[in-house]
Amino acid sequence: MKKFIMFLIICMLFAYTTAGAAGTVESPKACRQCGMDRTVFDQSRMLIVYADGTTVGVCSIHCAAADMKQNKDKQVKSLMVADYTTKDLTDARAATWVIGGKKEGVMTSLAKWAFAREEDAQQFVQENEGKVVPFDQAMKAAEEETGEGAETAAHEGHMHACHDMPGAQMLFNPGFGDDIYHTHPTGMWMFNYKFMRMNMSGLRDGTSDVGKSSVGYNRMGKPYNYMMIPTDMTMDMHMFMAMYGITDRLTVMAMTNYLDNKMNMLMDMGMPMDPNMPDKGQTKEPPMRTSGLGDTEIRGIYKVNKYFVGSLGLSLPTGDIEKEFVTMKRPPYRQPYDMQLGTGTYDLKPAITYSALSADAKWNWGAQAMYTWHTANNDNGWRYGDSLKLTGWLQRALGPLTSWLRLAYANTGRIKGHDSEIDKLLDPNMMKGAPMPDADPDNYGGQRLDGLIGVSLFKGPVSIGIEGGVPLYQNLNGLQLKTTWLLNAGIQIMF
Repeated sequence: MKKFIMFLIICMLFAYTTAGAAGTVESPKACRQCGMDRTVFDQSRMLIVYADGTTVGVCSIHCAAADMKQNKDKQVKSLMVADYTTKDLTDARAATWVIGGKKEGVMTSLAKWAFAREEDAQQFVQENEGKVVPFDQAMKAAEEETGEGAETAAHEGHMHACHDMPGAQMLFNPGFGDDIYHTHPTGMWMFNYKFMRMNMSGLRDGTSDVGKSSVGYNRMGKPYNYMMIPTDMTMDMHMFMAMYGITDRLTVMAMTNYLDNKMNMLMDMGMPMDPNMPDKGQTKEPPMRTSGLGDTEIRGIYKVNKYFVGSLGLSLPTGDIEKEFVTMKRPPYRQPYDMQLGTGTYDLKPAITYSALSADAKWNWGAQAMYTWHTANNDNGWRYGDSLKLTGWLQRALGPLTSWLRLAYANTGRIKGHDSEIDKLLDPNMMKGAPMPDADPDNYGGQRLDGLIGVSLFKGPVSIGIEGGVPLYQNLNGLQLKTTWLLNAGIQIMF
């Protein structure tokens, strides 16, 4: 696994360097203020030459204003901007500028585009609206946006870019904690690695906790008749995702994952019960473990307007659903449903995402709804219950940091059908089966509401983040392990 992760990182770095080499934009490739790839923003990029010989490349007039504000003691010798029509550099002061209009800007909610020819600017206004202005007025508007200091301005530019620039809605969102969908500009790549852990401990039925002393094998007075008693479980997921902007409105995504599951259990052989020792006869079993490749998802993401993004995913059954284990030196049993690595089904996953940004770009809020439809039973005769996931967040920009609070709700149905091999675990004959709650399809699904808090840090095109949370409410279908806490962490790179 370590070799695989190292290989992925090498591939990401190689792709990043080769993408930069393939561009036609003059050096530097990265905007000095926000770190974004200037090749992606070749229609708005600028080049500043100071009197001391320093040359600075930026992605937009917003970042140019921020850089010149930081270097106000330096004289600007030359200021060049890309002509929107040809993408060639031209004198920014002599250019005709258009502010506003229907076409979304770069690093700003008020678009600003430059044209070498006035007639091209007029044609742009006819097609996209906006107002023709001289350079001084465009620069004044950009200077007003930089506001509260260079570092804050740069990060607020990022927030604006993530929400307002063509096709890149909320790149720096609480996506380190969940799959919150957004689009990218034409030609932009994003690679993402996330580690997710879910920890479960203790049993629960509905909204009531169940002690292990309430579970036993053929014991009078025990409400739950099982031989194998789960005590705790960890589910680790290593997720690898790539996204690419086909157009400013349409982004495609591919995602796969590697799973590592571990469940600790007790065995109750039905020995005589001592009322003073209700857990007598319950012995610790070696943990059940499974690991390997999970299911793969491909998704199309479409930007409906400034606030809404719609998407449709298709999950492909690449994860194993026939993992086995051995207990009591008997022939192998098929592992219960929650220890399998995939669904075995082709699943449709439509989603709608809303995201909004405050005028000063310091606050972002949004919500997403996603439904998972397991279209048919798998080859082993079962399918997971369909699920509805709702999440909402509020986040705040703090210099190079972004922090957020998030609520996540999931409502999942019981498993439909059953696996005849897993059914063998439920055989009440101790010599044939090993009854456990996880082998019963009715003991799956339910409702859960999680509260989470997270933080991310960006540096140029790279962002890292971490999020943790706990369940605020759990109503489970039948006897199951309850979730106790969640942890999500990741790194993403854009170019």
